[in-house]
This record gives sequence, C-alpha cells and structure tokens, in this order.
Amino acid sequence: MNGRSVNWLSWTAQQGGGAMRSNKSLLGALTVLPLLGLLGFTGCSGVMPATLQEKLAATGNEEDHLAAAMLYQNKAQELEAEAVKYETAASKTGPSDSKGFQHAALLNAAQQKRADAKEMQELYVTHVKQAQSLHGKAQPQ
Repeated sequence: MNGRSVNWLSWTAQQGGGAMRSNKSLLGALTVLPLLGLLGFTGCSGVMPATLQEKLAATGNEEDHLAAAMLYQNKAQELEAEAVKYETAASKTGPSDSKGFQHAALLNAAQQKRADAKEMQELYVTHVKQAQSLHGKAQPQ
C-alpha cells in the first residue's frame, strides 16, 4: 500500500461522520489487514506432493493411501497448533486494540485454522479407510 492509498483511506474515514477522526485509529485498523490476509492463505492445497497425487490417481494402492493419510494427519496437527498460537495472541491483545479489531482478526484466523485442521482430519480418515479397504481386497479369502 503506498502513501497515496493511506491518504485516501484517511480522508475517506474522516468524511464518515467523524467516527474515525484520528489517523491513529486508521493505522490500528490497517495493522489488522495483514492478519486478515493470512486467512486467504490457510487453504489446504499443496499438502500432498504431486508424485503421491499422481500415484493415488493412477493406482491408489494401500501404501499410497497410508502415506497420504499420514501427510493429512500431520497437517491437521500443524494447523491445530497454529490455531492455538492465534488464540494465545488474541488473549494478549490489550488497550491498544480498543475497538477489538486485532482481537477479532486473530480469533477469525484461529477459527479458519481449526476448520482447515478438521478438513485435514477428515481427509486422513478417508485415506485410512481406503487403505483398509484395499488391504481387505488384497488378502485371500
């Protein structure tokens, strides 16, 4: 964001009935923008290497599904740990966040990380079930 955009935002905020007359409030709000940007990057793509994706699409044997399951479980644990970090940071927001923007952004980020972790856990379960199903087919009956 260049200085021109900040000036425009400041002017716009000042025109809004005086609710945000101080640039300090505007700067406080702008510091939350990078946190909100993180929400866009919390998606779950890229967890699995392309080679494993190709193997699953082509043959999808038991070992491949178990490898995918482990990757998803590890990612779920990582995302859950990140959610805890965001919640911890939110609990430490203080008087400088008088309107609660930073607190809300941190809690939203934690919530998104938890949702992503849940999705990863569901993918873990799916691949474990697929591996078990293939294991049952591979054994003589």
